Amino acid sequence: MERVAFLIEDTGEHFGCLLNPETVVMSRTAGVEPRRSAGGRLTGAGLADDPLHFTGGGHTELRLDLVFDVDLAPENMTVSDVRQMTRPIWKLAENSAEVDKKRRPPSVHFLWGRAWDMPGIVTEVAERFDRFAADGSPLRSWLRLVFVRVGQSADEEGGENFELAQRLPVVDLTAPPVETVAVPGDGGVETVARDASLSDVPRPLTPTREYGILSMLAYGTPLLTKAILEFSNVDDPLHFSGRLSLPPLGEQPR
Repeated sequence: MERVAFLIEDTGEHFGCLLNPETVVMSRTAGVEPRRSAGGRLTGAGLADDPLHFTGGGHTELRLDLVFDVDLAPENMTVSDVRQMTRPIWKLAENSAEVDKKRRPPSVHFLWGRAWDMPGIVTEVAERFDRFAADGSPLRSWLRLVFVRVGQSADEEGGENFELAQRLPVVDLTAPPVETVAVPGDGGVETVARDASLSDVPRPLTPTREYGILSMLAYGTPLLTKAILEFSNVDDPLHFSGRLSLPPLGEQPR
């Protein structure tokens, strides 16, 4: 699997992470705020909701939790302090760039294979150390990073939603299923230990890779697994047995 990386626009400097994040939290805040007057916020006892002022714009951000450890450093690097590896990311949150004679954080691209390419800036970095050498040097870092999107709209050419639409077909989750397909291996049993002190308990288990294979066979891409599970109302895909409904594809974006 390709690693998460950051590309600095002005210098072309490119550096990756040692380990990919377990999760990526993406959030969006629309350009909306409470309507105000000279006396303060406009509201009233008879209103169900506060009047809103639509300002345009908005705010889209990613939150990543990354791990760095000196024991994971490449063999050709001599690392005695984990901050040697996390310093470049901290620099992304410093005012190390200059635009129109004003200092600001550098413009960077968040990259992860072909699936992610988002322009923005790093606005927050926090680091927790939990392993130390005899001289106090930190050896392991749990780093939390907030990345805010800047530049073009997500739906415009070059935006992440536009690029995603070019690669993945649209799925219409409201249309009736066109066919059903049995989950390979349904009804099988795999031994799963509940606790080291308890005996093994057999539980039905469906390998997660089987769903990706089904998506690949049906649509030519393994990335529509979630749409298939949602359309089939599967809440626990690991322990599902039965038949899945395949949603029909919507029209390709123009």
